[in-house]
Amino acid sequence: MEKRKLGSSGLEVSVIGFGAWAAGKVGWGRVTESELEEAIIRAYEEGVNFFDTAPVYGFGESERLLGRVLKPFRKQVIIATKFGLVWDANGIHNDVSAAGARREVDESLKRLGTDYIDLYQVHWPDPTGKVPIAETIGALKDLVQEGKIRHIGVSNFSVEQLREAQAIAPIVSLQSPYNLLQRKAEQAELPYAAASGIGFIPYSPLAQGLLTGKFSKDSVLPDDDVRIQLNPLFQKERFEAALRKVERLKEIAAKYGKTPGQVALRWLAANPAVTSIIAGAKTAAQVEENVGGVGWDIDDPDLRTLDAAFRDE
Repeated sequence: MEKRKLGSSGLEVSVIGFGAWAAGKVGWGRVTESELEEAIIRAYEEGVNFFDTAPVYGFGESERLLGRVLKPFRKQVIIATKFGLVWDANGIHNDVSAAGARREVDESLKRLGTDYIDLYQVHWPDPTGKVPIAETIGALKDLVQEGKIRHIGVSNFSVEQLREAQAIAPIVSLQSPYNLLQRKAEQAELPYAAASGIGFIPYSPLAQGLLTGKFSKDSVLPDDDVRIQLNPLFQKERFEAALRKVERLKEIAAKYGKTPGQVALRWLAANPAVTSIIAGAKTAAQVEENVGGVGWDIDDPDLRTLDAAFRDE
């Protein structure tokens, strides 16, 4: 498995990472603990060393499961988690205050069963702007000095917010949604990260399954599926438009003897600005599918064809 340097951290992370949202067992259909355990172990066996989770994934369940399964390999893996989305009786809300960071890091350390977190990320910036970025990042800077976290990353930050954060402490990574269907990051975040030496970590690299080719216009997801609730690509008109583009992806995949999802991952990995691709998995078979997205080459003309076919989304 190819590894790439994560910004200025000195960490070498696998180009395919393991996204552990589904390990929370909420919002992703049928998920069993034994299958998740096998998926995590298979990822490690396949050379994946970067595991990304968050407290809000299953209200702590993802962190607990990931930490338990990775415990025998703790020194060989890089664990990334987040803070700032807090759940209580009123639902999920944003809290990126210094007090919130201190409370959450201790809770995450306990659930993960570790005494340090390799990459601690702000999950979302404060949408109200009431908590200054300087307060949030200042608290994380203190946590680095205390040894509870090794490096600071951010997720869903704009370039302006990222610059503010960098003025307070070194920021080694940025997570943003990025895939063939969702290209907004190309306008600012991706080039800024590349120019600034910040690791860029695409999440939702398969557009939450749309780029795998497994959906048709007749596909029906349960009402509690997170994709129905949160992802506009799964709304009727955009869903059908995406499916038409996926047909072109299937054609190129057939040429290489790969699946559409593997070609979509290879398209991302071909970009030198991309550091590690957060690919979610619920089973060992899905891990193997994701890992098959790297370790081979796709011709430049086919990369350009894909780029053009999906450009207007």
